[in-house]
Amino acid sequence: MAKKEGQDQPSFEEALSQLEGIVTGIEEGKIGLQDAISEYEKGMKLIQYCRSVLADAEAKIQKLQLTESGDLEPVSMETPPRGQ
Repeated sequence: MAKKEGQDQPSFEEALSQLEGIVTGIEEGKIGLQDAISEYEKGMKLIQYCRSVLADAEAKIQKLQLTESGDLEPVSMETPPRGQ
């Protein structure tokens, strides 16, 4: 998943990589307390973002329906605004 132009959100993979780096830094004690708190807050925002991306993907997958012939057919759907 690449970033779209004008988008300030990272891709899911980029966000997950950033989150892993934050966790490693905190667990290994590579950063001080104040920085750890700041990184923790950043990590929580990344977790929220990753969860929303996964929820969107799950919703799209659930919209596939079986046809009478047993094939999967995508059903058009509207994507709700983030945060709802």
